[in-house]
Amino acid sequence: MSEHEATALDASGPAVVGLQSNGTGDQQSRPKLRQTLGSPSIVFMVVAAAAPLTAATGVLPLSVLFSGNFAAPVYFAVATALLCVFAVGYTALSRYVTNAGAFYAYIRAGLGRIPGNAAAMLALGAYTLTVVALAVYAGPFASSLVATFTPWADSPWWLWSLLSCALLALLGYRNIDLSSRVLAVLLIMEVLILVALGAVIFATGGKEGLAVAALNPVEAFGHGSPASGIMWAVLCFVGFEATAVFRGEARDAERTIPRATYAAALMIGALYMFVSLAIVTGTGTDEVWELVAADPAAVLFALADAYVGPWFSAVINVLLLGSIFACALSFHNVVTRYLLTMGSSGLLPSYVGRVHGIHRVPSNASLVLSALTLLAIVVAAALNLDPVLQVFGPLVGILGFAVLTMMAFASISAVIYFARSGRNRPGVFVWLIAPVVAALGLLWVLVMSLANIEIITGSQIGTVLVVVLLIALPLTGVVISLVRADRPERSDERS
Repeated sequence: MSEHEATALDASGPAVVGLQSNGTGDQQSRPKLRQTLGSPSIVFMVVAAAAPLTAATGVLPLSVLFSGNFAAPVYFAVATALLCVFAVGYTALSRYVTNAGAFYAYIRAGLGRIPGNAAAMLALGAYTLTVVALAVYAGPFASSLVATFTPWADSPWWLWSLLSCALLALLGYRNIDLSSRVLAVLLIMEVLILVALGAVIFATGGKEGLAVAALNPVEAFGHGSPASGIMWAVLCFVGFEATAVFRGEARDAERTIPRATYAAALMIGALYMFVSLAIVTGTGTDEVWELVAADPAAVLFALADAYVGPWFSAVINVLLLGSIFACALSFHNVVTRYLLTMGSSGLLPSYVGRVHGIHRVPSNASLVLSALTLLAIVVAAALNLDPVLQVFGPLVGILGFAVLTMMAFASISAVIYFARSGRNRPGVFVWLIAPVVAALGLLWVLVMSLANIEIITGSQIGTVLVVVLLIALPLTGVVISLVRADRPERSDERS
């Protein structure tokens, strides 16, 4: 065995039972995941996690607000370019580290077992809390819609959150094709409503004609705080990075995962550039900042009222609930794949590392996640917590910081992994230049995000919770690494 081969085996991530197992005996008799997903299906699932309509109403306007100028389309172009550069090393690793653990597996391959397991718990914790946050948040939103369109004016939020939890449990337990079809429908409706509104604004000429100045890099970087604008733009992409989690269910993973990753980044970036330009054109460059500052979440609805009619705002409101649910379902699918990978490795109990014999999905992992979500809803309702301010805000606040951290370390891991491999590595741009540029860019965005942490979390209590979790979750992975041995079933790295 060569020195490199020994290193690869030692650094190898654990086997993913049912994903690509080539073991013997009982492993061969275990059910495997259904490999039916093509690039479009994976794109639908990960773009749904980015929740375009939710981001367009709640997060996108903040890029204008905190940058202090109207050149948001430029910031989204920069964010798209940064994430495409990140995807170069990320997708290259996916060809060499054939493990559906994604960040967890890639960081482990480059930096070692303990950092990899720390990343595993950070990813699992952040994504799980996001599922809980979205299921809880769907409750008051649905209750408000019911009060608007029916005589039932006082339905409890937790009733609708429980219904959302039940739907997530059902779709998560069944085969992945059903989830991908549901997500495709919801995502297409989100995108169509945003494109329709933008098309009407551009067709009518907007407030003062097409806001060409919003596309000017000089304007973007010559005024205000461009760093804050780029930070909020990057946060709108969170979720696109999960393509590699579905490699075990892809028809041709080596082609499907890279295509899906780039397609997701480009699709999200193009949509947000279009929407942000439409917002600036619709409000006018002289008034957009004042309108966003008054109420960021109301800008899209105000434009819908002004350019189409109140009925269009009502449609956006209904589809916004669909966007929230689609985001929750997408993250539910991601978490269950993480649980499957970690359960099959010995990092978590083996119960969650099993594939359903009929549906060929990680149904046990889905049941565990659904039970945790149900418990969280019950506790929040019993304690009479505010579902938005005291549950959704703090819990989802961890996601952006966790993903930025893992993306930066995944880029660093790509450099280390390929530098150590010696032979059979890709070109210098792929293994060195692009990952280094991505790591520096992502670390810069992470620092900017931490500087704005209280704005992102929404409260001082939320900030404390996020900081505690950012420390506690990786430490949990370190502790588990020290007290539990991984189950070595095969090398999933290619020398």
